[in-house]
Amino acid sequence: PGDPASPWLMLPPPVREAFDAVRQDGVPVGDAPWLRLTLGVKCGANDAFIIDSSKGSGSRGESALGRLATGSCSPLARPLLQGDSVQPWFVKASSRTILYTHDDDGAVLTQLPAGALAQLSPFRDRLSARTDLRGHQWWRLFRTEGANSFVNRVVWGDFGRRPAAVVLERGDRTVPLNTCYVATVADRDDALAFAALLNSPLAAAWLNALAEPARGGWRRYLAWTVAQLPLPSDWPRARAILQPLAQAALTGNPPDDARLLRAACDAYRLPVASVEPLVSWSH
Repeated sequence: PGDPASPWLMLPPPVREAFDAVRQDGVPVGDAPWLRLTLGVKCGANDAFIIDSSKGSGSRGESALGRLATGSCSPLARPLLQGDSVQPWFVKASSRTILYTHDDDGAVLTQLPAGALAQLSPFRDRLSARTDLRGHQWWRLFRTEGANSFVNRVVWGDFGRRPAAVVLERGDRTVPLNTCYVATVADRDDALAFAALLNSPLAAAWLNALAEPARGGWRRYLAWTVAQLPLPSDWPRARAILQPLAQAALTGNPPDDARLLRAACDAYRLPVASVEPLVSWSH
């Protein structure tokens, strides 16, 4: 919005006025110095790296790779997060893990444990043919910044009827796949407040005016789309309003939409009535 190269917005006048009211009091997420947006980890051959331990005999779940990844013998196994498992505040339980062939800093391992090497070897030709490999080890993964467990991460799925964000706190070794987008954030309170904003009806309505449509009324919440979302210009004040709601959600008391809407409007210093046309239109 505001860029001649950006998509046109075909909105009724009251809806556009509400959309602009939010934008005028904010700084785009993409310009915020305290967070960085990235796509989740890309495999290029999911079946080589992802193991589902719930599958029956003869499946990948019962294979040696499945036993390797789900047992205590593999330091390379990490919890996997895919876009369809992200809910507001929480992650759906999953039996899937990923064989993560990089170190904690994201660099590809120069050698693999013998068991992991043996299990990936049947896929070597396919893995070696991936166009992104560019001379690196054939077991390399791509876009590993989103797997960085040294920072707090806000993760949302790429598809949905509205954004759904969850916080992976520093030390959480979960690996978001490239059906997710990730905001890496140094400060925990910033991460919690940003997640609360993304989970609010106001952010959902604003982003749904801009997001690329998909089937069944769903939208695509790509990095460039979320990068346009305005953050309240007085972010420290907004953080103080939004962070407690996210903290309560983490302890099992998630705020309802009405409370999130009021808090988001307060963060932008806007009356709820001024954004009602946008929120109603989005529904």
